[in-house]
Order: sequence, then structure tokens, then C-alpha cells
Amino acid sequence: MTFLIDAWLNELVTKIKNEFADKVVFIGLQGSYKRKEANAGSDIDVVVILNTLNIHDLEKYKAIIAKMPYKEKACGFISGKKEIIGWEKSDLFQFYYDTKPIYGNIDYLLPLIKKEDIKHAIKMGACNLYHACCHNFIYEKNVEILIALYKSAFFILQAKCFYETGQYISSKAELLKQLKGMDAEILNICMNRKSLHTLGESDLSIYADKILIWSSCLLQAY
Repeated sequence: MTFLIDAWLNELVTKIKNEFADKVVFIGLQGSYKRKEANAGSDIDVVVILNTLNIHDLEKYKAIIAKMPYKEKACGFISGKKEIIGWEKSDLFQFYYDTKPIYGNIDYLLPLIKKEDIKHAIKMGACNLYHACCHNFIYEKNVEILIALYKSAFFILQAKCFYETGQYISSKAELLKQLKGMDAEILNICMNRKSLHTLGESDLSIYADKILIWSSCLLQAY
């Protein structure tokens, strides 16, 4: 059976609206399907915002997902409206720009996001990347963790590009055209990160070092 994302989303949106009626504020799509970079193993990152959210709403949404075809692909984010308005603004930056509206809109979030919040997103991303790289190298030596670090570098580069140019670029291929130097090298590795599975331990050290140096430079710059 061929998986059709548009048909899947239409079915999910109908079920959500039937279940929650006028409580539904927004439904959107994030991630690789939104960026048109999905492959057969990609998750479907759905965003649902309700007027209010309680544990019974979570139970209802869980039941909806359980009855969906390809339910194993479903993931994403659900929130009440007041909670998302009160969200950490450096996270809200990525949330807003990486979300494609399907029902409703989240434009009321945009005035809440300031340039300093985007700088903070870069800084926190670099902090987390630097710490995770050191921890993995010493205690884990896990290639899957290293691959995940390169995946997360993409989101930092999106924020960095937006901070410097005012341009939010969704796709990795388009973002790469705007980058140079170490930024371009890191994104290139991110885009081909599955190849890291074939590397030996000494080569993995080289790739860990690249992440360490890059995140260190960001910490000093931002």
C-alpha cells in the first residue's frame, strides 16, 4: 500500500475536529514531511492546539491516533493555547517557523518572538550540542548519538541563518546554498549522516571533534 501523506492528514484532521469540535484552535505539520524531505522511515510530526487541554483530552487524542492507519508513524506536539503562548520563546521561534498550518493559524505567536530569543535559541542549541558531544565521547562512544547530534545541528543552523539574514529556510538543500566554511561542512555531514554508521572508532573521533569545535565557536560567538 502506498502511503499518501495528504490523505492521512485529511483523515486525522477530520477525526480531531469531530472529537474536539470548537475546542480545536490549530492543527499543523512539522518535520520532514513539512520540509518535503521525508523517507519511508520518517515520522509524521503533527501539531494540535486546543483552547484548553487536560488529561481527558490526551486520552481522546491517544485513542484517535491508535485508530489511524500507519499509527506507528504518528508523533508530534499537543498543547493548550495558554500554554503555548507562555512557552519558552527561544523554542517558540523554531515552533512557529517550522509549522505548516493545516487548520487555523498561529500568527498570534509571532509578535512574542524577539531577535534576542533567536540568539538564545542558537546559544542553548550550542550548549546542548557541546555537552552531549563531550558526554558521548567519554561515556558512550555511540554512533547513533553522534548521528543525532548532527541532525540537531540543522536546527541551530536554521536559527543562525535567520538571526544573521532574517531569512528562514526550511529545507537542508536550500540552506546549504547560503552557508560556507564550517557551517556548510556541518550541514553536509548532517545531510549524509547515515554514512557515519560505516565509520570506525578513529573516524568517529574525527566527526565528534568537528561537532565539538563548531559548537565551541558558536558559544564564543553568541
